[in-house]
Amino acid sequence: MNDLQQYFDRIQPRYYINEIASLGFTGLFRRKAVRKVTDYGDKRVLDLMSGQGENLKFLQKHNENTKIITLDFSSAMNLKLSSAFKNVYAVKQIQEDFFKNRIPNSSMDIILCSYGTKTIEEDKIQTFADELSRIIDDKGEIVIVEFVKPKTPWRFACVKWYIEIFVSRVFGKEFKALFYYINKNKSLHNLKNQFIHNDLSVVSHKRYMDLVEILHVKKNGVL
Repeated sequence: MNDLQQYFDRIQPRYYINEIASLGFTGLFRRKAVRKVTDYGDKRVLDLMSGQGENLKFLQKHNENTKIITLDFSSAMNLKLSSAFKNVYAVKQIQEDFFKNRIPNSSMDIILCSYGTKTIEEDKIQTFADELSRIIDDKGEIVIVEFVKPKTPWRFACVKWYIEIFVSRVFGKEFKALFYYINKNKSLHNLKNQFIHNDLSVVSHKRYMDLVEILHVKKNGVL
């Protein structure tokens, strides 16, 4: 188990604080990203770096044929997801490092990833994009939402103060790590360019409030 896995196992009981500390914006943009896909009925869905399953409550028009796989390396997060959604969806949970995954080629119609890519080191971005491109089926969709480093100096200073000083003092120093990952994550452009290199089409890529980006790509043409 690496340090990041241990961190998420430790923080899980207090993970709900992320939503409080973000003033609700974490959930707002998660919902916006998940609902870029308008119909989950009869689809094979991979919720990547799934955490406690926060994405699952926003799936639209799902049915009994919607097949959901979640993947996260934190045992604590997986246990919480199971207890929260076992009576709502038929979910297959995978507990492993994504970079060691054994998910078959072209086996997913939709891939969702919320607030997980910022922890990926830059030298692994290409591998990450290649793996998603391998897993997604023809005409499949990938939607990623992530915190990014603000471009505007005053916004950057505000975010830095808010997380490193206010949030860490009020809610606990373990939440201070969030700023480290935001600070090194300038944008989703490198990931987008790798998807383009892999012959996926960009449906949309937008930055919100100079702090969050949503990237939506599709295999074999745009929507």
